[in-house]
Amino acid sequence: MDRRLRVALAVVLVVLLVAAGAVGVAFYRFVQPVPESYSHTAEYRAYVQPDATLTNVTLYLPVPVENGTSPVGDALASGPPGAVDVPPDWSVSVADTASGPMLAVSVPKLEPNYRERPPPRPVTPGGPTDTPSASTPTLAPGTTPIRTLDYYLVHVELAFDEPIDTRSPVGSEPVLAPRANATAVECDLPGSGDRVCRRFGTRAFLSYDASANTTVDVLVTYEARNDWFAGGWTGNSFRQSTGVVVAGAGPGWVAATGEEEVGVGTYRGAPRARVGAVAVPGE
Repeated sequence: MDRRLRVALAVVLVVLLVAAGAVGVAFYRFVQPVPESYSHTAEYRAYVQPDATLTNVTLYLPVPVENGTSPVGDALASGPPGAVDVPPDWSVSVADTASGPMLAVSVPKLEPNYRERPPPRPVTPGGPTDTPSASTPTLAPGTTPIRTLDYYLVHVELAFDEPIDTRSPVGSEPVLAPRANATAVECDLPGSGDRVCRRFGTRAFLSYDASANTTVDVLVTYEARNDWFAGGWTGNSFRQSTGVVVAGAGPGWVAATGEEEVGVGTYRGAPRARVGAVAVPGE
């Protein structure tokens, strides 16, 4: 082979190796976690859905608790409007019960919450077949709206200054309480080796006057998560939920089953969680 050709090939090879190295370094840096992107948040929701009128309503609902305190409950009781969503005529506080701190909700009268929407437009040959959109909210003369029973929502979002322990939150993070007799169960969907599912016992207090054929559906959910950017947005979380459906007047204390998933998501590049994180409503 001609000497000049060998030299040219060697130069090309060196250039390719340098370029590949530069691309590799750039890719490695791109997929590394960006410290400024870390966020640590939690979201609590309590849904109440009566299908008939309730009066003299008092509810004690499970709420996340750690060491006898509830950042979620405190935020719901006194948090800023931008972080808290509570129906305007509801009174919300944290009550000390025999089962520990719980979210106390009281309202003099609670009507069924219906949502109305226009019915689908009839299909005509050669005409449009889509249903009405947000740009056509009014009803045509002579039509009857479709009524759907909706829920009332108590909602708050929190931001934490420190990473959340989403693998083993019990004992280190606020978790739904009351809580008893937690048992590992098989997860509904396959996941990573960090994912664990459990069921636990809990309870709620439901007091109100209602007719015998009234049904009330109550659902509580809580999710806490860490998010960050590492070549794309990623994160990990744990989530919990519990609910009851009761008929007639409020029965008082009722037992319920809670469900939780911990270790959901990825832990590669995750910040190390520290016990004692401080919650800041709405930030």
